[in-house]
Amino acid sequence: MRLRTTLKTALLLTLAAGLLAACRSSRPAGRKPSTTAVSDLEHVERVIAQAPQATCVNAKMRFSLQLGNKDFSIGGNFRMKKDDVIQLSLVGFGIIEGGRIEFTRDSVLLLDRIHHQYVSVAYRDVRFLREAQVDFYTLQALFWNELVLPGLPHVTQAEASGFEVTHEQGDAVLAARQGNRRLAYRFVTSLVTGLLEQTSISSGSGYTLKWSYGDFVDLAGAKYPSFQKVELSGLRVPAVMTISLNRIATDDGWATRTQVSKRYQRISGDEFIKMLMQMQSLGL
Repeated sequence: MRLRTTLKTALLLTLAAGLLAACRSSRPAGRKPSTTAVSDLEHVERVIAQAPQATCVNAKMRFSLQLGNKDFSIGGNFRMKKDDVIQLSLVGFGIIEGGRIEFTRDSVLLLDRIHHQYVSVAYRDVRFLREAQVDFYTLQALFWNELVLPGLPHVTQAEASGFEVTHEQGDAVLAARQGNRRLAYRFVTSLVTGLLEQTSISSGSGYTLKWSYGDFVDLAGAKYPSFQKVELSGLRVPAVMTISLNRIATDDGWATRTQVSKRYQRISGDEFIKMLMQMQSLGL
């Protein structure tokens, strides 16, 4: 698989919530809410309190992608600054950066250093992202291992009562009482640790994004998952992305914005959207 195709696929996966929003959806039927309202509320408050409090995350990354029977794996760098930026740099042989995906509060940058081209598109210019209230803060919550409520930059203790809680096999499953009209959000949390173990976003038309977390490590007085697995189903070819992190730190000595060389060709936003929706280059 060409590196350019892999970069586009990685961006597709991280924007999967937006793809789901393009389809009609409804909240799937589930178990009845628990009747232990007080203890459930306390559990939700605990989950919210467990969210990482660090301002920055900086780590070495092993990025793997599986599309049907095709596999791809490469090293790289993983960097985030709260409420500011998320950067995924794909680095071959430990020294050559082939590409970069950068999410800021206003836009997404996809940089292809191999073919000297890039895409820069604002969230507000992507209709299905705007209508579904999927923005930087939604993506940030997924990468930061936090709960999500549509339209809110952060879920705080004040929103704890906005979740229904059911119990399944030793876990507490949270669902937003007033979710997005097109998407259903489901959060699997540990009754023992209070950690968020999986976020699931699904549509009634059969698309599901599962973002699972594991191998939690200490980070600035909290726990952060050093392993993240993203599964997108409902396409003709299932897609799975994994991110394994090591040497995780909280330093901020890195550039939070990528400077694009004038030698790079910009691809239009329309072409970018067409690429995501039709996925012709991926054969999906």
